[in-house]
Amino acid sequence: MTNPKLTYGRDYLNWWYFGGGFAQTILGKDVQDQIKKAVGVWDAPTSPYDYYFEPKFSATVQIYTIRVSEVFKLLRKTTFQAEGDSLKYVETDLSSLVGFGAGGTPFTTGTAESAPTVATLEEFQPAYMADPWTTDLTTRTRASWQADPKLNPEWVKAQHVDLLPSQIDLMLNKTVDTVANDGSTNLNFESIDRICSGYAEASTTYCSSADDPDVYWGKASALIDRSGDSDDTFGCGAGSGLSLPSSAAARILKLDYIDDVVAAASNYSKRKRYIAITGPKTLNEMQKLIDPKQRYLDVPMDVQITENGVQTRQGAKVGFQIASYLTNGIQIPFFTSSHIANELAANRSATITDADCGNIFIIDLDTVEVRYAIPITYMETPAEAMLTRDNMSTRHMFLFAGQLLCTNFRANAAIKYLKTT
Repeated sequence: MTNPKLTYGRDYLNWWYFGGGFAQTILGKDVQDQIKKAVGVWDAPTSPYDYYFEPKFSATVQIYTIRVSEVFKLLRKTTFQAEGDSLKYVETDLSSLVGFGAGGTPFTTGTAESAPTVATLEEFQPAYMADPWTTDLTTRTRASWQADPKLNPEWVKAQHVDLLPSQIDLMLNKTVDTVANDGSTNLNFESIDRICSGYAEASTTYCSSADDPDVYWGKASALIDRSGDSDDTFGCGAGSGLSLPSSAAARILKLDYIDDVVAAASNYSKRKRYIAITGPKTLNEMQKLIDPKQRYLDVPMDVQITENGVQTRQGAKVGFQIASYLTNGIQIPFFTSSHIANELAANRSATITDADCGNIFIIDLDTVEVRYAIPITYMETPAEAMLTRDNMSTRHMFLFAGQLLCTNFRANAAIKYLKTT
């Protein structure tokens, strides 16, 4: 079977779970019918471990995670198979249009600029993530005769399913101080905070290390070195779309910050399809700033805006509403996440520690994506494998591989390091 060039969607997921895509990718072999139990080896190259893959359950968890997550479901989904393995960026803004007369020589007297310089990043890698656990024979035995609720393997598996969406959202929301995917030690998703960064943030004024905002995308060395990107080719709004405090101290939120960064970043957006992601406390602060000035005259009330199945808070459809914010002529729906960087003490900058209000990320939906390599996949060794493993326990694992990618950093914006008072 040849890998089909499928975009993310029903066909891609059906191919992975039921059409042999899993067996071909993981096991290196084709299957002619739907995947059955015990079709390969578990994880030891010299031992006859049985392999157990549950396609229907895996597909159900994939759909559940998309529906229940806060941030993960907001972002566009693609696949490595359909999208290829490299990104290209125009490094400079074109400025070569010149006026000339009848005898003019534009190539010598004008500002002649060469064709755009295109930087091709080397092949980037997905992050491979696993949620593994084991249940031993004694646990299974005791669970069969204890009082309800029975803490049996099915209950434990259900707990892991419930926590999976939150774990993925937590990775996506990690502060820029935490290296996400350096290709060697850390192999997690890149974070939105790191995508929405720039040259100015590559300083110990804001981060533990000037290298913290670098983007690795699965490589051992940084593919995007922020401190070396002085023209902000890979920076929010070419630098002006990134709002930072002037010193190592958080600032009280002003709505002008949002207006300014969107004005800078939207120049680089093709369709201006924006959403904003921030924390609940941050949205409350925005509401406090605008509510005293708000007028509700002949406007629809109790409006909710939906994006990729996610709904904003209810509000009035006016200049500023709880549902969205109108700036620079662009209506931007605001969505919240409980893990947003700098709102929680557990996910706060190591340098600007007085931040107690979440970052505000302005995301161009056409430029930020989650690219799949392996959809959410559940694997489990069957009970009889205890005999071949010589270990009286069963292994369980959720496997997932993908990457948070940005194809045009300049179209995005961020306001960082805020406080409430």
